[in-house]
Parts: sequence; C-alpha cells; structure tokens
Amino acid sequence: MSKFWVIVGQVYRKNVKSLGFVTMMLSPIILLAIIGGIFKYIETIETEVPTIAVFSDSPEVTEVLQQENTSYAVESGVASVEDAEKLMELEGLDGYLTVAQEGSIFNASYIHTSDSETLDLTYIQALLANLQITLQAEELNLSAEDISTLSTPPVIESNTISFEDGNVVYGDQTESGIKLGAAYAISIAIFMFIMTYSSIIAEEIASEKGTRIMEVILSSVDSTTHFFGKLTAIFFICLTQIGFYALMGIIAFQFDVVKNLMPEGIDIFQTLRAVIGVSMYYFVMGIFLYAVIAAFLGSLVSKIEDVSKAVTPIVFIALMGFYGGMFALVNTTHPIIKIGSHIPLFTPFIMPFRIASETAGASEIGISMVVMFAFTVLITFISMMLYRSNVLIYSDAGMFKTVQTSIRSIRNDRASGKN
Repeated sequence: MSKFWVIVGQVYRKNVKSLGFVTMMLSPIILLAIIGGIFKYIETIETEVPTIAVFSDSPEVTEVLQQENTSYAVESGVASVEDAEKLMELEGLDGYLTVAQEGSIFNASYIHTSDSETLDLTYIQALLANLQITLQAEELNLSAEDISTLSTPPVIESNTISFEDGNVVYGDQTESGIKLGAAYAISIAIFMFIMTYSSIIAEEIASEKGTRIMEVILSSVDSTTHFFGKLTAIFFICLTQIGFYALMGIIAFQFDVVKNLMPEGIDIFQTLRAVIGVSMYYFVMGIFLYAVIAAFLGSLVSKIEDVSKAVTPIVFIALMGFYGGMFALVNTTHPIIKIGSHIPLFTPFIMPFRIASETAGASEIGISMVVMFAFTVLITFISMMLYRSNVLIYSDAGMFKTVQTSIRSIRNDRASGKN
C-alpha cells in the first residue's frame, strides 16, 4: 500500500506544481474576468443612435416620426432626398425614411449606407401601425375604447408542472431557464475536464513507457498498483481543480456585483441543489470512466508523440456525447435523448439536461446511476487486465495489433495457470 501512495503522491505533486496545471486552473477565471470587464465597459459606453431624415406627404406621419425618442434622431432641416444623399456622402446623416400613404395604408422605405448606425425598424413599424389604426378608426367612426379592444393581442401563458407525492407543483419559467443554464455549464465543464484529464493520464503512462522507465518502475511495483495509483492521482488532481473553483465561487458570491446578477426572489442555491447534486455524480464518474479508458489507450503506444492518436477515440465519443447534450437542451423528450441518457459514455452529458427539465423521474435517474457505476467498474476491470498485459509491449505495429497481442497474452496466462 505504501508503494501505491508513493505513486499517487509523485504524480499528484508533479502535475499540481507544474506551470501548465496552474495556467489551466486560472485561465477560466481570467477569461471570465476579462469578459466581465468588457461587458462592464460596454455598459458605460453610450450607444449612438442613427440620425435620419423623414420625407412624407402626410403631416400626421411627419409629426409622429419627428417626436423625440431614444431610438433615433431626426434631422429636420433636410429639404429633399438629394440633400439627404449629399449629407450621407459627407457622413452627416445615417439614412433617410420615405413614407407613402395610399388611403389609410402606409408604405415606408429606409435608405442607408452600409456603415451607418443601425435603425430599429421594428420601432418605426410600431409607430406607423398605431397611426394607421388611428386613421382607419376615424374613417369607421370607432371610439378610443374600440381601438384599444381591437389592438389588444391575445395573452398566452406557458406553465410547467411536476408531480411530487401525488400533488401538482407549478414550476417557474425563470427557474427552468436557470436550471437548463446550469446543465449547459455542467455539460461544457464535463467535456473540458474529460479532454484535459484524459490527455494527462495518457501522457503520464506513454511518457514512462516511451523512455523505458516503465520497466524500472514495474520491477519494484506490480502493474495493477501502478495503474490505480496513476488513476487515483489524476482523480485527486481533478478534485483539487473542482475545489479551487468551488472556493472561488463562494468568494465571488460575497461581492454585490455578483449577487446583483442573480434574479430577484429566487434562491439560486435551492433552485440548483437537485441539478448540481446529482450532476456532480455524473461529473465525477464521467471523468473517472474516460480517464480509465485513456490510461488503457496510453499504454498502447510506445512513443509520447502518438498519444494524440491514441486518445482520438475518446475525443470523438466525448464530442458525440456533448452534441447529444446540446440536442437535449432543445428537446429533452426525444427518444434518442432518452436512450442516450442511459448509455454510460453519454450519460454525463445528457442526463443533467433531463434532470433540469424534470423529464427524468427518480427511478430513471437511479437506474442510470447504477448502470453507469456498473459500466465504470466493468471498464476499469477490462482496462486493468489489458494494461497489465500490454504496458511492457513495445511495438510500432499499431494499437489494434497491440490489443490483439494483449488479448493473446491474457489467454496464454490463463491457460498456463490452469496447467
């Protein structure tokens, strides 16, 4: 057991003290700080509104469009379209709006340069629509109350319900959005951690094997202890990074600038407790599962330069899971999503979305957790067996040939054991 902890300590210290690990751990925080600073700076900049000229034969239209507003400014001294185009050429005007009236119907056209400030045409359309309704109402002798009744749009409400102990519980759209946002962040984090730590464990093993140090190491410690020692060290490194981010999050929530980002009237920790609580299980199990596979793949290559090729299957599988999660963000009830959430390699990416949208019951979640645990144990056992047989095999024949050699070696060992 002491040899096991020596391996754990050596791998842990080497990686945690490295500049690469510190950079990897701090880079998301630095990036978030930069993005936050950019948004804060943008908020302090006053948005410039476009300056336009208005041309219409209708005095009512001109009066309505020239009213003071925050969407655009009107240059009232422009007499004609030709004058407007001259000002546009001199960059003294962003564009001009012409409104023609046919009976009580308005047809508007906005002419502008490619580099002009953007005009909110929806706002213009709303102004003209209100004026159009008013003129039509006058023709039909309708009262202001009639106009209000006719222009009132239908109201459609959408509510989400769930069932707890046989009772109907109404959900909140804001809370649902927060939960899905958390699931989205968790899915991205899982993908990033898997990519990072799969590479670390594969490089750890491939570098020792490539320099023939592995032969010296395994002369004093068995391959099983070495295998689990490496995995445990990587697991502790991962927990260190998670703990660091959790500490930074707790510290960040002490500042008002972060508290003000949270929606009022919603207990963010209570809302996300179920999503984050269960998702952390998938998070940890997912990283461990992929790390086990990466350790096995890393033992198949004899050169550290071949590590990127070795972990390519992990990259593609993780990408499939990640894009499955992105699909689940849109539709969590699709049959493919339901099936994919129970496939252990994809479960960490997809199940958080189903939990957030409350489309997975407690029994489904429980089954997926048990299946993922059992699958991880099975893959760990298989990887350990193959690792023991191929960790000292040096071959340039390719990974598949190495796996075949490993399987033959395992069969021969079992046959010799029986004899």
